[in-house]
Parts: sequence; structure tokens; C-alpha cells
Amino acid sequence: MRVLKFIGFVLLFLVVVALVLPLIMPDHAETSQHISIRAKAQTAFRQVNSLKNWQKWSPFELGDTNMVSSYEGPEQGVGSKHVWTSKTMGDGSMVIISSQPYKMIQSELDFGSSGKALDEWTFTPKGDSVVVSWSLKVSELSYPFGKYFGFFLESLMKPMQEKGLQKLKEVVEASPESVHIEELEIEPQPCLTIFDSVKLFDMGQFMEKSMHDLGKYMNRHKIETVAPVFTMFYNWDPDGYIKMRPGFPVLGEQKESGNIEYYVRPGGKVLVATYMGPYEDIGKAHEDIDAYSRDFNLEFAELPVFEEYVVGMDTEPDPQKWLTKVYYYVK
Repeated sequence: MRVLKFIGFVLLFLVVVALVLPLIMPDHAETSQHISIRAKAQTAFRQVNSLKNWQKWSPFELGDTNMVSSYEGPEQGVGSKHVWTSKTMGDGSMVIISSQPYKMIQSELDFGSSGKALDEWTFTPKGDSVVVSWSLKVSELSYPFGKYFGFFLESLMKPMQEKGLQKLKEVVEASPESVHIEELEIEPQPCLTIFDSVKLFDMGQFMEKSMHDLGKYMNRHKIETVAPVFTMFYNWDPDGYIKMRPGFPVLGEQKESGNIEYYVRPGGKVLVATYMGPYEDIGKAHEDIDAYSRDFNLEFAELPVFEEYVVGMDTEPDPQKWLTKVYYYVK
């Protein structure tokens, strides 16, 4: 009988302790892990900012191949939503509520009756790498079990976060290196140009002949170029005709002759991609400008795109060292 009484007192004491401890526990908790990734911040940011990309590296989605997912809202950024059902991971949803390109992303997690949480990512450039931090914050924890969950949050989530960050690192570092993009305001530029429409397979020959004819004309009239040669593209139709305007920037208005036209290249706000490598791979620069415009919700102006050939085959035999700048006008 005494033994039973003792066991009873012990159990009562444990119950009291279990009920009292949560009274002094905080009603919020946070766990945060980070990793260094050898890539530009925008490459890592885009993997997180598009919720469909989480299928490649999220420990929760990779941990349940039978998870049923649906997506709502925009493809990326604020308003993007992922809704899932999972027997092993539980049901829930996540919606991006704040997205600051290449710096920070915040999402609200909703686990139904199990409560809500704030998912936060930060991207901090460091040398040739970016430090990616993944934080999970829960608040308004209920008494008593919610507070116990908060107490064990770090031990429960740390392995999952570390696994996810490591997989994210593998995915990002295996991705093509992002091209450097910057926003600039450029001035109108007087130029001598040749305008025509050509088929894709004739483009190289047309550009070479145009540059030769322009250079010959400028030498004869002692006209100096004041910036790298360029080509403006008014459309892109690989199966049809492409409208092009190769040209040389010059100082002030110049006389025209035959198919050689005086043209003022427009000024305004532009996105500039700096690309180094062979010209046949320059499509990467155009793709990255397009991605940048989506990240920052920028709209392109109805003006031609132009490429500026800073270093090319005329002065550098190694194609890997060719330097081209790609310009897109934005509103």
C-alpha cells in the first residue's frame, strides 16, 4: 500500500511539474541554420522564391514522394502558394508574403489545427559565395503542448534544415553561373549604322560586311568611334527575318551615304548584362535579364535590344575572353 501511495505521489508530482513548467516557458520559439554556397545570391534566391523549385531540394518534399501538391498564384514571389497533403509530413500550405530580391524571403506556414509559423530566408553575399540562412519562427504557442513543441523545436527541425540546405547547395552549385545584371541610365548616343532584315543563317555574314563597310566609310571621312561597336535587334524570329542595326557610336551628327544611316541610339533606363564567353552562348545573358526583370517586377520598354561588343574576335583570339554587354530598355 505504501508503495502504491509513493507511486501515486510521484505521478502527481510529475503531472504538476508538467503543467507548471509551460507557465514559465516562452510562447514563441525559433530555429535557424545557415550554409555557404559558392554562387551568386540571385541563383540561390531563385531556387527559394519559386515554390515549385522546392521539389528539387526540400527535405519535406523529398521525404515523401507520395506528397500531393498544388500551386496557386504567381510562379514566384509574393502571393505564390503551395498547398500539400501528406501522410508522413502532415497537411498544410505555404504562401510567400515578402520577397526582397537577392536579400530576403518570408513565407507563412499554415498547418491547420496545428497552428502557423513564419519561414524566413536571407541571402548574404560573401566574396564569391553567398551565405544562405533558413529560419523557422513560431509564436502564440498554446498551453501546455504548444509550449513543449516550442521547447523541442530546435532539436526537431535542425536535422531537417541542415539536410535541406545541403541539398540546396548541391542544386545551386550545379546550376549555370548567373550573369551580372545592373540597372543604369544611359544617354542618347549618335551613331552611324546600317539597317536591314536578314535570315538567321545570314546574320554573321551581314554583321561582318556591315562593320567592314562602316569602318571603311569612317576611315575615308576621318570619323572616330567613341564607344564599342554594337548591334540593335528589333525582333527575334529564328524561322523568319530578323531586323538588325549594326553600328559605330560617333561624336555628333554625321553625313549619310547610301545604306549608311545617321542614327541616335535612345537613352533611358536599361538593364545591362555583362557576359564573358563565346558569342554562341550569349543567350544566357538574355535569359538572366529576363529573370531579373521578373524578380524585380520590371517591364521592358518597346525599344530594340542591343548588344555591345567590348572585346571580340578582332582583338582577342580566345572566345572565352570575349566580353559582351547586353542592354534592355525598361519602363
